[in-house]
Amino acid sequence: MKKEARAAFNKLKKLGCPVRESKPNYPDRGHFWIDAETPEADEWLDYWSTDLFMGSDKLNDILSQHGLYWEWYNSAYGCVYDD
Repeated sequence: MKKEARAAFNKLKKLGCPVRESKPNYPDRGHFWIDAETPEADEWLDYWSTDLFMGSDKLNDILSQHGLYWEWYNSAYGCVYDD
């Protein structure tokens, strides 16, 4: 994982965001992914919510500060990529 991605991953994890490391054999899942099926995801992203479908401001701000963005892979998780 690149330095900026690792920094964002660690910051989000410390704040309680359900981040998970992507395995090297799944490069299409980006640097890391966010598990939307856990209760902790409720303040970060929610595929079925009109308020959180695009992610929380906090999530997007942290990723943007590190030159990253996220998008839905499916309704269960979002993947983080270079901007």
